Amino acid sequence: MSSESPVLECNSLSKSYGPVKALREVSMRLDAGEVRALLGKNGAGKSTLVNILSGSQRPDQGTMALGGKDVVWSGPGQARAGGIAVVHQELSLVPGLSVMENIMLGRWPRRPGSGFIDAVALERVAQGAVDRLGEPLPLRREAGRLSLAQQQLVEIAKALVDEPRVLILDEPTSALHAHEVDALLGLVRRLAEGGVAVVYVSHRMNEIPRVADTLTVLRDGGEVETLGVEAASAERVAVLIAGEDRTGTTAHAADRRTPGECVLSVRDLKIPGLLDGVSLDLHENEVLGIAGLLGSGRTELLEAVYGVRHDATGSVCVKGEPVRRRRPRRMLARGVGMTSEDRKGSGIVSLLGVGENIVMTARGRVLPSVRIRAQQEADLAQHEVDRLSIAVSSLTQEVGTLSGGNQQKVVIARLLAAEMSVLLLDEPTRGIDVHAKTQIYRLVRELASSGVSSIFVSSELDEVALVCDRVLVLRHGRIAEELPGESATAERLLALSMKEESEDVSDHDG
Repeated sequence: MSSESPVLECNSLSKSYGPVKALREVSMRLDAGEVRALLGKNGAGKSTLVNILSGSQRPDQGTMALGGKDVVWSGPGQARAGGIAVVHQELSLVPGLSVMENIMLGRWPRRPGSGFIDAVALERVAQGAVDRLGEPLPLRREAGRLSLAQQQLVEIAKALVDEPRVLILDEPTSALHAHEVDALLGLVRRLAEGGVAVVYVSHRMNEIPRVADTLTVLRDGGEVETLGVEAASAERVAVLIAGEDRTGTTAHAADRRTPGECVLSVRDLKIPGLLDGVSLDLHENEVLGIAGLLGSGRTELLEAVYGVRHDATGSVCVKGEPVRRRRPRRMLARGVGMTSEDRKGSGIVSLLGVGENIVMTARGRVLPSVRIRAQQEADLAQHEVDRLSIAVSSLTQEVGTLSGGNQQKVVIARLLAAEMSVLLLDEPTRGIDVHAKTQIYRLVRELASSGVSSIFVSSELDEVALVCDRVLVLRHGRIAEELPGESATAERLLALSMKEESEDVSDHDG
């Protein structure tokens, strides 16, 4: 890496939203071929910095130079043309278009002398981007039919089409399986060796030494420290991220409660090719974990219970009463709510305010027969904001401007405002920092103590072991094992999730 001509240089970048200072005089120098990890709690300023670098937002003050030339982006398109590409954690694909059409979206090549799309050139360029990934993708398949992991790879391929000088990856591995993570980290290193500068945002500390050269820690909108990865032990980085306050960094795993009556009963739930006769019970005062590898059927299980999957068969009872012809509206009426792993696509309405997002479900449930005045809505929303400690400047602040952790709290607040007694939580901590994760853990367990039970699905097995009172291991669409919370270590859950079916006959302990 050269110290004479940085590919990207920022000086004193600042950004405020009303009274909230999201970024405070942050400076950064990035050389060609350098991989810079960007770390910090949710709300530390990472997303704001990424948005400024990629042209989505303009700073209130500060300067930025690319290749030694000062730049002021008017929008993401100009930043992309200038050589900065970003892959956001939240997907932005068009589900009905093919993979190659999404990769080339907005840049479809035209035949010379006509307005027709050059399909041959389109496929050739898209295939070239996929080849750089090192992971196969079906170019002609609709993007909406891909797994979440494959969709993430499409987003990365889309960024590579422009051959960027600076590539920003925001939580790129949050939905990927282990072998896909290895492939992606290898890709990042190859890009860096080719001279691309990479800003790598991740909360997975085990990835940082494998991929990054340097790391920058942000806290409360300001830069805390930038250092080489070789000097960045996990303990030191944790102190830099959390500051002096490192209390409350674990959930109350020892707080095991006595389960009450059954509040949700599922019997013989099936989806062709995905679920094979799943049965489970959720009790009052309980957090029930679902562990399993990517593709085991975790999300499909929650969707089937909630009534999203119309191809599901089997029965679901809520507090002893069967729910016939399951649909989300009917489940909400029974007090069962679900949070999606796709927070942006299915969880929040980004352009609406925090208050609007929180009360939209409660409008039809809490006060169905009276005219709700604005003040009543505001009081209800403010109650949930205070209850969940959501960091906002006002109830009218657009949810899309919040950090990922605070967006997730808004999603949960919407269900609590509608007085849900059962929560189906699909990857509730995906893409949020350690501090925000801890708040979600504590919230889920406190809700269980107050009578709001949860089914907790997560690809992070350590948090399943930490948060849940009981854990079911889902394997190939079936419940393969059940463990009490005190026996459910991350190592054991991983071993059981990966266990081959042929082993079950010999050592299944009933």
